Amino acid sequence: MYQFLVKNGQSVAFGLGVLVVAVFLISVIGGMENFADAAKETQYQTSIFDVGISGAIALSVLAAIAMVGFGLFHIATNFKGSMKGIIGFGILIAIFLIAYATADTSLTPTLETAIKKFETAQSSQITEGTLKFMSGGITTMLALIGIAVAAFVISEVRNFFK
Repeated sequence: MYQFLVKNGQSVAFGLGVLVVAVFLISVIGGMENFADAAKETQYQTSIFDVGISGAIALSVLAAIAMVGFGLFHIATNFKGSMKGIIGFGILIAIFLIAYATADTSLTPTLETAIKKFETAQSSQITEGTLKFMSGGITTMLALIGIAVAAFVISEVRNFFK
């Protein structure tokens, strides 16, 4: 199976994506007359787009499972060669844990207003843990962007002097 996917994986993925898009287009085109004739309030409750949304979710889940599965397979079959990736993942987790632990959960008036609007619209509640998780994620993203920019600049300067 692994060798088959190594050889034909991109073609299979592309074909599966085309199949989902074709089924989605057929379902949308088939129900477009009823959708266009319906009142605005009824259009928001339509299920005409459910096939496309379900297909996109299914493909995303399948891709995530395949990514994790093949990653674990690669680690198991070539542990020594995977050490750089494991160390990088560990560093990523460490950056997130530091950002999560140092996250500030104090609310500014603007943030408090936004949270109240979200909670009202979604009928859910944002806890302090959720705020710390979001702040940790944003800080991690900013740190990774900074590291990427620094690596780009350093590599360009290094290449200039080669």
